[in-house]
Amino acid sequence: MDRKTNSIGYLPVIIITAIITAIIMYIILCRIMKPDPPIVDKPNEIISIKDAVELHLSYRKNRSCIIKAYEGQDSTITTLCSTRRTPNPNFVPSLAFDLDKKFLEQYMLYINQITADSIDITGYRLYLGNYPDSTYFADGRIVKDPRRNTFFIAPTTLIENETRGYTFVDRNNDGQQEILFLEDEFDFRTSTPGQNPPKTKINTASFFSFSSQGGGDQSTVANEIGGHPPQIQ
Repeated sequence: MDRKTNSIGYLPVIIITAIITAIIMYIILCRIMKPDPPIVDKPNEIISIKDAVELHLSYRKNRSCIIKAYEGQDSTITTLCSTRRTPNPNFVPSLAFDLDKKFLEQYMLYINQITADSIDITGYRLYLGNYPDSTYFADGRIVKDPRRNTFFIAPTTLIENETRGYTFVDRNNDGQQEILFLEDEFDFRTSTPGQNPPKTKINTASFFSFSSQGGGDQSTVANEIGGHPPQIQ
C-alpha cells in the first residue's frame, strides 16, 4: 500500500480522535466556567415525611371535618359559631395550597423592587383566610371560590421588636406611598365600636414613606395562588 492510500485509511481515526478531544475539552471548559453549586446546610425547619403525614392526617381528622360540618350547618357547631350562610352538605374543605416556583421568584423580585431601601425585609408571612359566600368582594372583584379556606402572603419587617406583615398605600393619591401593617388593620377592623384605633397603627404609619413612579397603591399582598381540592363543593 502506498503512502497516499495509507493516509486515507488513517483519516477516520484522525476525525474520531478530534471529535473525542473536542468533547472532552468542552466538558472541561463547562466545569471550569460553571462550577458545582455550593453545598447548602439543611434548614432546621425541614421535617420528616412521617411528621408531614401526621400533621396532615391530624388536620383532616381534627379540623377539616369541623369545617365540613360547619358549612353543612351542623346545629352543634353553628350554635357556637353562628353563620348566615346557606347550608351546603357537599362542601369539601381545602387540603393543600400551591406555591409555584415562577410565582415565588417573580413575587420576591417585585417586593424588592417596590420596597424602599430603608425597610428591611425580614421574611414572608402566610395569613389564613376564608373566601366570602358571595359572588363579589366588597371592592367588586369576583370571588372565584366562595366559602373555601385560602391564604395570602405578604413580606415582613421588624418594628418595635415585633415582626409585622406590611403593604403600601397611597392615601392621598399623590404618588406618596406609606407603609401599612396588616396586623394593625386586622385589629382595627375587629375592634369594639367606639374603641380607639391601636396606637401602633397611628405611630408607625408615617415611619416609612417614599414616592412611587406609578400611581395608586403598591400592594405587597398576593392571593389566589392555588388550592386543592379546587372548586369541587
